Amino acid sequence: MSSKHSWKRFIFILVDGSPYQVFNDLVQDGTLPNIKKYVIDRGSFKKAVTAFPSTTGPAFIPFFMGQFPGSANLPGIRWLSKKQFQNPCRFRSPGICSYMGMAALSFSAHLPDSPTLFNFFSPVNNIYNILTRGCPPSGDLTRRIKPLAYTYGHFSERWRFVNAIASRKLLKAVKGGAEFIMCLFPAVDTFSHLSHTRSPDVMDTYREVDKTVGEVCQILQSSKEFDDTLIMVTSDHGMSNTHTHIDLPRHLDNLGWRCLHYPLLWRRRTRSASMVSGNGMTHLYFRGEESDNGGFTSKPQKGWGERLSFEQLNRLGVIQPLLEIEGLAFVTGQSEEGAIIVQNKTGVGKIICEDETFSYQFQGIDPLGYGVCHQNLSSRDALIQTYDSEYPDGLVQLWQIFQGHRTGDLVLSAHPGYDLRARYEYPEHHATHGALNAEQMFVPLAINLPIETEFVRTVDLFPTVLSQFGRTVEPSQIDGQILC
Repeated sequence: MSSKHSWKRFIFILVDGSPYQVFNDLVQDGTLPNIKKYVIDRGSFKKAVTAFPSTTGPAFIPFFMGQFPGSANLPGIRWLSKKQFQNPCRFRSPGICSYMGMAALSFSAHLPDSPTLFNFFSPVNNIYNILTRGCPPSGDLTRRIKPLAYTYGHFSERWRFVNAIASRKLLKAVKGGAEFIMCLFPAVDTFSHLSHTRSPDVMDTYREVDKTVGEVCQILQSSKEFDDTLIMVTSDHGMSNTHTHIDLPRHLDNLGWRCLHYPLLWRRRTRSASMVSGNGMTHLYFRGEESDNGGFTSKPQKGWGERLSFEQLNRLGVIQPLLEIEGLAFVTGQSEEGAIIVQNKTGVGKIICEDETFSYQFQGIDPLGYGVCHQNLSSRDALIQTYDSEYPDGLVQLWQIFQGHRTGDLVLSAHPGYDLRARYEYPEHHATHGALNAEQMFVPLAINLPIETEFVRTVDLFPTVLSQFGRTVEPSQIDGQILC
């Protein structure tokens, strides 16, 4: 990859919820001629691995901060902090959050104190992106209209109208000359949830995004800035079609672990909580500490205590009933010595990270399907060894998610075709993301920049883009690395 080009502008277009395979098929069959002509043919088209959980919000953090969601302590679109949470509280619940509502306005405030892409460019524009840290209010072009547009789109299902606003704002921003423009197009994600990943509305949306990319490039050509503008078109997560909804909170209720979950935040005497993201994964939290007789202490606590180890939860009888749920790919948690345990019906694996190298052993049939044990792999080698698997980058991704204290005692991931929320999802979702599987983890990366390696994480794009503009960040502050 060349780093000698003198770029003057950066345009980042994110097509929310676009799976790599669907996007690739549309490139190959000519449905996206502008993206192919103006972006891919001048640079690269890669199959990139997003971050786990593969869901909007947390999956933006790698692009903008070069950190995994676990490193940033934002492990899901919904989360609970066991140390801070107080229950019950009918009108206000400290230590619990869902960015699907008004709390989305707090997303940037919950980020770690690290710079974002917006801090490295000036002037900047933002369109629909939830991650606004570093973007001045005057540059956040949809800060006022987004709540209205998204509410209208949600209840009317007219998401192409919402995308049309993004297109108009983007074209105006390109003419305005901002050094960095980020534009999010939400309609592929929302239409996929409403129908499936290749529905007519989804296909029409791809065509409209491609048309907008063509108009952007024509503006740049007219202003003689096209050759000096870095253009990246990608997605935050993939998507897979859904045929079965798993009512996980009801399972927990029936097992005696009365479950707190959205929107039922006022439930009393709860012993567990399920915080689902993208519906393909969820964090499970369990209240209190294990007592000598194998139950929970009855002593009132301000919070829900520390994270419970995988072994504790196994002794309490939590693990085995979860493994019996049809459609659940695996259950994972942190062992007493700090390793990550991943288990399904047929086997159990252990991920160990020491001195920034990863090792993996398993008993029975490998729950991640790799079929081989690994010793002392670098993060990059761990990506390469697991890239073409059902759980790409699974060793690093399952490790990173447990680095934040807001992560659950257990993290569950569903098989493609299943999700982990059956009630209170309006409208009903017919496509799912959030899980660790390949359909939901692989995203397209179209960029007018030659990238030699075939093994790409979205977390690598933050330092790569900065290097192209001659700007640097301390490697110790990020999880990604410059691509070559």
